[in-house]
Amino acid sequence: MAPASYAQVVLDAGMMQFTTEAFANFTAGDETESGARGAAADNARFDGGARVLSRLNLEQGPDIGVRLAVQATDDEVRLIEASVLLFGGNGRLEIGERMGLPDVLTGYAPNNFQFTSAEFGPASGPSLDPAGRLQTAFIPDALAVQINPLVSLGGTAALFDDQSAKILYVSPKKDGWLAGVSYAQDADDDAIGELLQAGVTHESYWQQNVLRWGATYAYGRADEGQSSLRDLSSVGAGVSITFDDALTLGLSASYDVRSQLSSAASGAFASAAWGTIASVNYNTGPWTLGAYYQYASAEGSALLSRDDRLAAFEAGASYRFTTKLRLYGAWYRFDFDDDDRSTSGVSEVGNVFVLGLRVTL
Repeated sequence: MAPASYAQVVLDAGMMQFTTEAFANFTAGDETESGARGAAADNARFDGGARVLSRLNLEQGPDIGVRLAVQATDDEVRLIEASVLLFGGNGRLEIGERMGLPDVLTGYAPNNFQFTSAEFGPASGPSLDPAGRLQTAFIPDALAVQINPLVSLGGTAALFDDQSAKILYVSPKKDGWLAGVSYAQDADDDAIGELLQAGVTHESYWQQNVLRWGATYAYGRADEGQSSLRDLSSVGAGVSITFDDALTLGLSASYDVRSQLSSAASGAFASAAWGTIASVNYNTGPWTLGAYYQYASAEGSALLSRDDRLAAFEAGASYRFTTKLRLYGAWYRFDFDDDDRSTSGVSEVGNVFVLGLRVTL
């Protein structure tokens, strides 16, 4: 995998340690697309964030920690994580406001439960990963609203990026195995109340090569105010293989059954949501090169028998000047087919060109 580009400042005060991290992404983008609907998107954006972990080391029993994280955009600063942690040889328990199942305690490293990514893009904040939504930020709003639910398909089970109050446990890695589970009483998605998520991965090493595979699962109970909707049931699986610490190939898929559709819809009018992604990344010196292809399909209008479909391709590269400064760029091409062809035509094809600078502080 690409070496993580981040800065950590550790302040050691005996039994107490403080780890601080921060990043800033400056991205410019331009979209060319025939017949785009809605107001044009901005051509530049800023994304930044900071995180602090305070850790109390106890001689007996697990260590105790508190982690806070904020994220900033052009017009908003918000707290995205506030967690209390217990961690040690038996794994890590977290209680608080946070996202799903990344296993990273510190550093902006790749999510262990994700098998396909764009390593040449930003490692945190909106990213160039298939579900990263940095590309779609430069697509006109009305079209991006339709495409965004599809870009999350194929990577992991649904709602792994949910940022709500939850309790989470990640096991210690043993013989290559890593597992995690989280529970939220009320997910961020307005249609979902209780949300249970789980994942398991396994890594095998030989020489400078790594094989990693695993699966993810999500179950979301329809909110009490959405009793006419089906519960969410989503599964995902993936595999990646890295050769000589340089070339990484990944393949993943997800399937959402007939989740969150009207319980009255049936047959062709209640199709499953699914997606698949294939990715390749190559690291050589300060350069990271990569590409991915994604195909996803989901129910658009439950009144029509057709589905919304997305075929997307992205290729990009980044250059690391130092461990704290990186330049990245990408070309993203999408072909979106709206099931309601009376309003949007048969399909909308477009290209997004992105160039950005990532700074870690």
